[in-house]
Amino acid sequence: MKTRLIDDVAWNFEDQNDITISLTYYGQVDKLIHHCDFFSNIDDTLKEKITVQFMNDAFPDKGIFEDVVKAYEHRFNLKAFTVKQDIGFNNHGCRNLAMLQSETHWNWLIDIDVYFKEELLNAMVNTKLHEDQFYVFKVRFDHYDNPEDYELFDPKKLLKWVAHPNVWLISKPCFWSSGGYDMEFAGMRHGDKEFFLSIDKEKYEHFLFHPDLEHEFDIHVQMPNRTKSYLNQITEHVGYLNKCVDFVTKRNDNKDRKFKKRLLCFDWQRIV
Repeated sequence: MKTRLIDDVAWNFEDQNDITISLTYYGQVDKLIHHCDFFSNIDDTLKEKITVQFMNDAFPDKGIFEDVVKAYEHRFNLKAFTVKQDIGFNNHGCRNLAMLQSETHWNWLIDIDVYFKEELLNAMVNTKLHEDQFYVFKVRFDHYDNPEDYELFDPKKLLKWVAHPNVWLISKPCFWSSGGYDMEFAGMRHGDKEFFLSIDKEKYEHFLFHPDLEHEFDIHVQMPNRTKSYLNQITEHVGYLNKCVDFVTKRNDNKDRKFKKRLLCFDWQRIV
């Protein structure tokens, strides 16, 4: 296999990575159109290696989501799904659905307010990715985000401090080693920590993707425009949240129960 080294990163031009990129939508029409325009205009050879999945988390937009994705469906490899019940924050359920529908070994799970450049996609497609690793990404915020506000659960101190806490370049086996995201947190903006901790760390280790490359390979988080009703929510009831955390933690520590968890709690349909 022919490779060449650039900044200590192995670039692989004979065995490129096919990657599915999955994003959850909840009324962020401007960001949806941005991503559709972006993927429409990347290099054609790169388009062949990438599939994009948009997951509409049941936002009642009177058909705007469907109209937008159908307008772009022939411009790049695009799949789109709609959840039929709005149960509040359900990004994690959408990610479970995305991974069930993905047809590639490698997957990039990102938020719709995450922006990036074509060079980063090119790097992911052409870099040798290791089966015993999953990857996190350096992040820049265009709004105030104090890492001290977060609970640190990563001994490497990458998540929250350096990298985005819920953006993963991850293989299917690695993702499913967690049992999937926990649907007990549906309606609550919580569960990233539990997902990360439930990944089989005996088999998989996380690394910062391309730590030696220049800042233009960073991801950039735009100002979120989430509605209060979407974020809700039950997290205001701390006692209930704590019970969920305790239940999920104990279940994920049990290998038999961990892989019997419910992955979806909603009806859905494919739009494109």
